[in-house]
Order: sequence, then C-alpha cells, then structure tokens
Amino acid sequence: MKAELQGYLQQTFGIHEPYATNEINCDYSIGGQVHIRFDLGGELPNATVARVEQASQRALTLFRETFENVSDEIWVLIYEYQGDSLFNETPNYLAEQFPKLLFATFYNQLEVIDNGCSYTDESGAEIKSEIEARIIIGKVKVSEIQINNILTALANAEMGFEPAITQRIYFINPQTDRIFRMYDDRGCLIDSNSADSIRKLYIERSAWIVDYHRPEIDKYFQQP
Repeated sequence: MKAELQGYLQQTFGIHEPYATNEINCDYSIGGQVHIRFDLGGELPNATVARVEQASQRALTLFRETFENVSDEIWVLIYEYQGDSLFNETPNYLAEQFPKLLFATFYNQLEVIDNGCSYTDESGAEIKSEIEARIIIGKVKVSEIQINNILTALANAEMGFEPAITQRIYFINPQTDRIFRMYDDRGCLIDSNSADSIRKLYIERSAWIVDYHRPEIDKYFQQP
C-alpha cells in the first residue's frame, strides 16, 4: 500500500526540489506544482470557541469543495510523531473517525523519517535530522470519514480544547489529483498538479487566501 501511494505521488505530482519531493519518508515533502494556502482562524482571538468554530467550518467547506464526490475513494496519509507533544492530544481519537474494520487494514508502521531540518557538522558533512513517526496509509470513501470531527479536533489542538488531534494528515484524491491538509486553526493547504484543477476554489474562496502568500499564489492562476 505504501509503495502504491509513493508511486502515485511521484508520477502525478513530480519531484520539485527542495520541498515537494513527494517522498513519504521525507517530512513535509508531499505537495503539487500548484497550491493555495487558506486562512482559517483569521483575526479571531486565540483559545476561543469562536476561533475554533470559524476554523473548522471554513476547513469543512474547503474539504467538501475539494472532494465534491463523496463516493470517491481517496488516500489518507497520516504521520503520528512519537514522544511527548507540546499540545494536548486525545488518544485514539483520529482512528475512531474511520470505519473500524477498514482502519485495521491500513498500512501502519513505526518508521524513521527525515524531517527536512538538515545541518552541517564540523567536518562540513550534511547531516539529516531524523525523527521517529508512525506512518498510516489507507484508502477510504469520502463519505466514510467523520471529517467534521477530524477538522474540529485539528483546530482544537493548539487552543487547549478537547478532543484534539496533533497528527499530520493528508487527504489525496487520485480521481481529481487534489491534496488537502489542514495543519491547525491557522490554515490549510490545497495542492494540485495544475491550476485549472483548483481554479474554482481560487476564485470562489479568494477572501480566505492568506494575504502574505497571495502574490505567490496569484502567479499560478495568472499564467497563460
């Protein structure tokens, strides 16, 4: 299952150094040639119910518009880091948001991954910074995911509310070649291999695009 997803990612989205190398065992490398970064929490105060509600509702809207066909079977790629977390986490909550019997069939292995924070030692050699993480990979229909619970728990993580999820989760649709990842209450990323694939989101949800990244994002959609 891992090899199948790895092949799809690199064949579809390519290898774009230094970030989007689409190597599963390289942290934060999953991504397309085109992406949109959306602001979820906005200017609402941290650690407030209002911020969590806005962030989770915006994320839910974007998820549904990214994966419009609920009968599509999509990839789920999860990174579950080992050791103590800086934020609160509800044990086993993420696994409970998928059908139990199906989740049991997912690829689920503890592995060492490169987190992308390499450094140079005294001899001048480049040393990769590695971290232990559980990699979980599976296929599931959009309709079978309790997505509202997942997005709310992601928004809760840094706000001190329960339930909370600290895992990094990619949702990938091989039918439309789109990738969705909400990182926390601040925002989410939607990637594709072409601007036309996500142009509708760019136009209809323009008000939610992160202003700091807007010039870079605009370039993708203004190219002939």
